Amino acid sequence: MAPELFPASEDHTHGNEPTTSVQDQNHGLSTSLPPVSPQPDAEECLVTDEEPFQSTSTSKRPASAENRLRPAADVINRLIWDTQFESNNYLIGYEDRFNGRLEANLSSWKKDLTDEEFIPQHRILYIKRKSDDDIVWDKRRRIDKIFLSGNSAFDYLAFLA
Repeated sequence: MAPELFPASEDHTHGNEPTTSVQDQNHGLSTSLPPVSPQPDAEECLVTDEEPFQSTSTSKRPASAENRLRPAADVINRLIWDTQFESNNYLIGYEDRFNGRLEANLSSWKKDLTDEEFIPQHRILYIKRKSDDDIVWDKRRRIDKIFLSGNSAFDYLAFLA
């Protein structure tokens, strides 16, 4: 059970600064806390000729989300379910643990975890169109010609520069 504390009193001094004493109601113990400094004025917070404030965020989210590459699962689902794409016309290149780089037809791709031939999404390296051997999604080069995410967005909008 947490001890109940009395209100703080400024009766002790530590050097030139007063410290705050808190007593435990049940045990009579006393602890000294450092003084609380007042908040600075708004004018004191302005930075003029110094380096700008750098935020140190612990978030894993990138500062700029415009250049994010869509995951392979999104591309596969669009190729399968969108009627403007012929799913039989695409190959998936993946890294096999034992055999190295392999390719499989998108129409025979197994997404069920319990399937014996299941390949995890993180092993997918690229997705290629069979008819012209054009790579439409590549993890390492960050190419996505289906959703125009990753570096493909910059290629698509290059005419603006």
